[in-house]
Amino acid sequence: FDIKKAPLGKLTSEQIRAGYAALKRIEDCLKKKGSNRELLEACNQFYTRIPHDFGLKTPPVIRSEEELKEKISLLEALSDIQIAVKMTQSSADSDEHPLDRQYQSLQCRLQPLDSSSHEYKVIEKYLQSTHASTHSDYSMTVLDVFSVDRDRESDNFLSQLHNRTLLWHGSRISNWVGILSKGLRVAPPEAPVTGYMFGKGIYFADMSSKSANYCFASQSNHVGLLLLCEVALGDCNELLDADYEADNLPAGKHSTKGLGQTGPDPRNAVTLDGVTVPMGPGVKTGVGRTNGYSLLYNEFVVYNPAQTKMRYLLRIRFNYSSLW
Repeated sequence: FDIKKAPLGKLTSEQIRAGYAALKRIEDCLKKKGSNRELLEACNQFYTRIPHDFGLKTPPVIRSEEELKEKISLLEALSDIQIAVKMTQSSADSDEHPLDRQYQSLQCRLQPLDSSSHEYKVIEKYLQSTHASTHSDYSMTVLDVFSVDRDRESDNFLSQLHNRTLLWHGSRISNWVGILSKGLRVAPPEAPVTGYMFGKGIYFADMSSKSANYCFASQSNHVGLLLLCEVALGDCNELLDADYEADNLPAGKHSTKGLGQTGPDPRNAVTLDGVTVPMGPGVKTGVGRTNGYSLLYNEFVVYNPAQTKMRYLLRIRFNYSSLW
């Protein structure tokens, strides 16, 4: 993304929507194996809407699903950054201290939990006991846990729906102003369906490190944020295979569960404020295929933001194994 041609302060939601629409056109070209000219026009349209800095090189043609997913991720990040920049600009003329001003503009109350409290200990155990064995290149240390209370979110939450479970959601640092101020959102109608394994929805995990990987921390940027949400799953539509149209739920189903080979043993679950909290260690679930691809870990997807309520925000230090 070229911030000289398109400064973040001038980025608009309309521009991002137009970028999504261009990606949708690229997706259509890839699906129907359209002409090179058609694909080139669609790519040029995307680069016109969302300027990139390629120097003197010709802008690359987006030819694969992976490349398309990368551009979708870029637009998701730009969408949250645009919200943050807009909030910063709108409150710039206030007399309040800048930190107080930014916090107020979130319209989301964050209260630190006492590390000796029962809540804190349950959350810390959930984090550590559901760190997946295949994610062994780092460990996680809890630095802080905050309770989260976003304006009006409790009023809209479908609390009467059963199977309410505390689940993980991870994201880059740049996305958190957007998430805390606007809540977790479903990709817009203009967005391609490619890149969303079980359709356009809000994705969660019951293994902490599966979500922690989406923080994209590194040895040089080793602090990330992880969210715990109360998710009203209701009756899950259980799937083994990717289904980009999974948001068209069968009658009587309220969410999708992508079945993983490993997950927390349901017998270890505890309850916190009436909400089920899965607990590790991960055990073999008995699902999946012996031949062919299958998910390593469970994924949970809801398609209505009113089925989610942010409960806790964790500030995590990622401790990476030394390479030497």
